[in-house]
Amino acid sequence: MQSDKNVRLVYREWPILGDGSVFAARAALAAREQGKYEAFHWAQSGMSGRVEKASVIRIAREIGLDIDQIRRDMEAPKVQAHLDTTMQLANAMGFNGTPSFVIGDEVVPGRISAEQMTALIETARAAD
Repeated sequence: MQSDKNVRLVYREWPILGDGSVFAARAALAAREQGKYEAFHWAQSGMSGRVEKASVIRIAREIGLDIDQIRRDMEAPKVQAHLDTTMQLANAMGFNGTPSFVIGDEVVPGRISAEQMTALIETARAAD
C-alpha cells in the first residue's frame, strides 16, 4: 500500500476462533468510533497467545481506548450487522480461514508475500 497508492484495502472482521475471537472482532469494530480501528487491529495482530476478553481489554487500554465507551459501542447494531454480512460474504466466496484476500476477481486464501500480492494486483489491472 505504501508503494502503490491506487490499492484499496478493505478490512472485514470475521471471528471464526470462538468466543474470544467474537469479543475481539466486536472490540475492533467499536474502536472505529474512537478513530483507532487500525491501531487496534495491528496491536491485536501482533499479540501472542490466545485471544480472550482480558487480552483484548488490555490491548484496548494500551492504545488509549476509552474502555467504557468501547464496551458500549461493541453492542451497537451496526457491529452485529458487519459480522453478519462478513459471514455471508465469507460463505459465498468459500473462505476457509484468515487472512483471506480478494484481488480483482481472484480469491486468495492465507498469507502471501508482497511479491505475490503485487503480481496478483498487476494481473487484475491487466484484466480491466
